[in-house]
Amino acid sequence: MKSTLRLLPALALAAVFAPLHADDVTDHLTAAKDAYEDGQISQAITALDTAAQFLRQKKADLVAQLLPAAPKGWEASEPETEAAASSMMGGGITARRSYTRGDASVTIKIQSDSAFMQAAMAFNNPALLTMGGAKLETIQGQSVAILLENGSTSGTLKTVIEGRYNFEIEGENVTADDLRTFANAFPFAKLIKL
Repeated sequence: MKSTLRLLPALALAAVFAPLHADDVTDHLTAAKDAYEDGQISQAITALDTAAQFLRQKKADLVAQLLPAAPKGWEASEPETEAAASSMMGGGITARRSYTRGDASVTIKIQSDSAFMQAAMAFNNPALLTMGGAKLETIQGQSVAILLENGSTSGTLKTVIEGRYNFEIEGENVTADDLRTFANAFPFAKLIKL
């Protein structure tokens, strides 16, 4: 009975996400349930892990779709995603997109669902960031830290969104206004809903 109860959260999660990727996720959850009921515990675990990986990939793709188009004068690469189980180097999902304008470059990177999120949150602590020379600002209701030292053309804009997403913009041969342009173009409200 206890083991059946342990499957319920995974099945409930599948019910929520089933419309997003019904075939792969629900097929593997069904296989996990069937294997479990047949006493094939290893197969049930493998099927659950596979379903979870399909969900991670779907979430990474959804996050990547939020990466903005290139602002006027910039060119954008295709978004890239990574999704890994927590057992693999902290796991989680990553979505990134790079932009160029002449010799200037910007990369937006978003990470989530990783064992390393606690460490990222610590490094994005406003007190620690301002000690390193970052300036705090508010963009679209989000507190962000911009680090672009005087005379430098390399910098970052960082924030942790609702303790779930590590959001970072890195720029080379850019101004603080360039970093703000990209942050203002990102739909934070849509990310929060994922």
